[in-house]
Amino acid sequence: MIEMKNRILPIDLGGVNSYLVEAEEGFVLVDTGGHLVLDKNFDNRRQRLTDALEKAGCTPGRLRLIVLTHGDNDHAANAAYLRQTLQAPIALHPADLPLVVNPDLPLLMGSFRYRSLVLRLVFRLMKSKITLVTRKTLEDFEAFQPDIALEDGMNLNGYGIEARVISLPGHTPGSVGLLFRDGSLLSGDTLVNNKKPAGAPNAADFKALSQSITRLKGMDIYTVYPGHGMPFSFRELL
Repeated sequence: MIEMKNRILPIDLGGVNSYLVEAEEGFVLVDTGGHLVLDKNFDNRRQRLTDALEKAGCTPGRLRLIVLTHGDNDHAANAAYLRQTLQAPIALHPADLPLVVNPDLPLLMGSFRYRSLVLRLVFRLMKSKITLVTRKTLEDFEAFQPDIALEDGMNLNGYGIEARVISLPGHTPGSVGLLFRDGSLLSGDTLVNNKKPAGAPNAADFKALSQSITRLKGMDIYTVYPGHGMPFSFRELL
């Protein structure tokens, strides 16, 4: 295994993760947190995130880039705010632009597609509540136009991290991961670790999701840092 040059600092925001990566002359932030539909209290997690960034020394002028693994609200809700307060550009794959530029209720509700029969039944039973929370989330969302278009194979060395972008469509059309030189993968929601490591339980396209996971299995990956749950060894998926 190659020695890690860029330390990855997980930020547990309560049900969803952000990751602060130590870069040359500053930091790169991957995902920004946001609302979850099953939260007991409506919370965009902004205060928890900004407290964690300040504690780590990520102050205005030190954040070089905000990378969004995809455009779902629970990962992108605080991106516009952080761009303004920390003067950092936002990077997102163009296929997820509708989720952040001009999202609407049908688009957001379309993400609640599940492979599991149990989860489909749970969604059906809770659809009214989920719709209500999703509408409130939409009203609270600060829409934005990203500054940088992420592409498959894109190298992020220019931002001080030894990582490249891996296109991983499935969970959303524009989902991506960041694969570091040492084999660390920031997977967004393509891979999660709720009860155990697995692919995303919900997806816009499950066939594309399976193809993306198969592609990852052909890469030199050691540790996965998922959008939800604790980091895990990639071998647990093999």
